[in-house]
Amino acid sequence: MYYIKPVISVGKIGIESLKKFPIGKEVLIISSKTVSKNYGLHDIFEKLKKESTLYIFNHIRPDAPFEDLDRVLEELKDVQLDTIIAIGGGSTIDAAKALSIAFGKISYKDIFYGKTQVPNSKIPLIAIPTTAGTGAELSFGAIIYDKENGKKGGIRGEIVQPDFVFIDANLHNGCPTKLKAEVGFDCLTHAIETYISKKSNPIVKNQSINCIKIIFQHLVSACKDNSIYDMEKVAIASSLMGINLAFSSTCLPHRIQYVIGPMTGTSHAQGLIAIYKGWLQYLYNENVDELVDLATDLEMSVVQFLDKVDNLKKELSLNYGISKLGLCQDHIEKITSMVTGNVQADPSYKDINSITNILKLAL
Repeated sequence: MYYIKPVISVGKIGIESLKKFPIGKEVLIISSKTVSKNYGLHDIFEKLKKESTLYIFNHIRPDAPFEDLDRVLEELKDVQLDTIIAIGGGSTIDAAKALSIAFGKISYKDIFYGKTQVPNSKIPLIAIPTTAGTGAELSFGAIIYDKENGKKGGIRGEIVQPDFVFIDANLHNGCPTKLKAEVGFDCLTHAIETYISKKSNPIVKNQSINCIKIIFQHLVSACKDNSIYDMEKVAIASSLMGINLAFSSTCLPHRIQYVIGPMTGTSHAQGLIAIYKGWLQYLYNENVDELVDLATDLEMSVVQFLDKVDNLKKELSLNYGISKLGLCQDHIEKITSMVTGNVQADPSYKDINSITNILKLAL
């Protein structure tokens, strides 16, 4: 099974292109401060204000912490929203996804901690990504962070998927080169992991192979040359990996990153880059069949594939392990004990020692 329900548009954003979506009268806009300042959205917002009341929040921090969501809910508790528009990276879109189901009677925190199920209705959501990596604009999950309890995790269900998606490579190209490179590698991780996952299927694998080829061919030019052509290729691939995430799953690197991200104060993409140094080597050492299948579908040997990933990291100055994040051998036992989630989806997982060995290789 594999389907795409949201309406997806690709082009240059403007008031006319935005009006193709049902916006409504009471509109919550979630964007980062950087996006609001650097992406020329002020004029669009001013034009929208002629027909709608806008509530603009740009305080969402990385990982979308609870307190940032609570601020929006408190300030708009008496407002009946028609639409939410999220303009930004993965954390911004994930925050909006969580908020889309949070204005009803059900607590998003209870959903987060498994005390209740996700509702069957929500506020319509328009997602406009500005980074090409997380695939949050099309995935079925909203990754948020309970800072007080040190818990990073997700609200998951088809209901949280945005209803409308607008992809403008010009927005993606406005990112700093380093950020484009890091989130682009995040996109690659989604392709690799959704292929290798035990939850994968033939359509997911086909999409993964196409995405990996696109990243290998276009990411460097998108980052170093600011090529709109290459950036659009990567942006579309990233969005489609959001669909892959909905119908497959990530593997151990994502489970481990949810621990080391808050621990080190590093981004999701930075954690994955560091962990991949160990995880890919562990897959190779364990002679995991799914890694062999992936390389074969790419018409490569496993060694050629691993070299290709290493060369990409070197070209983009991303070739580092978890020691660069401030971690050392002494942290490994604690990190291993804190990893949760569906670790069995990773075909390399045997027991808790698998996580320990990956971390040691990732140093």
